[in-house]
Amino acid sequence: MVAENIRKRKLLITLLIITVVSFLLGVLFISVLSDANQKLIRTSINGYFDGISKNKMDYLKCLYSVLTSNLLIGSFIWIIGISIIGIFFVVGILVFRSFLLGFSFTSILYTYGFKGIFIGLIYILPEVIGLFIIFLLSYYSISFSILLFNHLFRKKDYNKKVIVSRYLKLLLLSMIGLILVSLVSVFVIPNILRIF
Repeated sequence: MVAENIRKRKLLITLLIITVVSFLLGVLFISVLSDANQKLIRTSINGYFDGISKNKMDYLKCLYSVLTSNLLIGSFIWIIGISIIGIFFVVGILVFRSFLLGFSFTSILYTYGFKGIFIGLIYILPEVIGLFIIFLLSYYSISFSILLFNHLFRKKDYNKKVIVSRYLKLLLLSMIGLILVSLVSVFVIPNILRIF
């Protein structure tokens, strides 16, 4: 039991370090881009916020895109936990989402300067919550993979019914969380940003 708790703590700390490092790499990435790419990012961000201020957003199209992306990623991470072999994919998704979060925030700061801090924080708020859900899913997916591996190959005995039931509940709660995050991201955040 003690060894199990140590293993869980090590996994949690490892994933936290990976998430923070990926976020920081995303923050720093804009500084290594060429001037042309930086200009392209600035144009893209200005276009996005211009569309918000003029109320030109296609909310349903945006919702479909964000919702599909979030639910597919969440489902994929959960399914990977059952497959045992997909741990690296899970870590890869976590790295990508963390990197993207850092890059998005820095891009807004780069485009709008000091004023961009507040705008950036509002913009990434649902993304931070989404990343937290992805982080929890990743942690439990990898933990489930390890339990499954130990059960199948090391013949360790677990209460399978309880573990599978918890894993299914995790999927359900994660999906609800990701749906709410998607709704906030598409319908609430743009309306808050329009004030600025």
